[in-house]
Amino acid sequence: MTRSQFAMAVGADDKWVENTARLLRRRLKYTPLESVWLGLVRVFNQDVGLTLARSDELAREALGSQPRASTLVLGTTVSSVAGVSVEMARFYSSHAASLSAALEFGGEKRRGRPRPLRPRRGKQAALDHAARYGVDIGLLREGLKIPVAERLRIADENAAFVAEMQRSMRARA
Repeated sequence: MTRSQFAMAVGADDKWVENTARLLRRRLKYTPLESVWLGLVRVFNQDVGLTLARSDELAREALGSQPRASTLVLGTTVSSVAGVSVEMARFYSSHAASLSAALEFGGEKRRGRPRPLRPRRGKQAALDHAARYGVDIGLLREGLKIPVAERLRIADENAAFVAEMQRSMRARA
């Protein structure tokens, strides 16, 4: 996401985004998740009138709370007389619309290839990860030793078996 798209998703201009990141001593990565945080900071700062530091605290508190679809009361006083009430479901809905518009209409996309989401790993590391997850790697290797024609014949037999079982279940009902 470009800085312009990010600013559009947050509901601010580019300069406000830059200055806010600098004042909060935070290096922005221009991700959708970070735009949620900064969008909430902007609401507290621009719409409610709180300082940036306090807006940052309340935004972190709101995003760290559960459940997501509720009204939160943040920053209450010691005697719980006053606080800031936030309709999180409405905020998430509004932010999702802003983010969608920013990504669709927010100007040119970043040049070049998109960065990979995860660093590339070797084949063995991927196999080890799959085995830890519970995938039977030995069964996969044995299946790959069978010729393609034989695998297709087995798949057809399995499909015919499943279709017959479905027909028999419908006949019972």
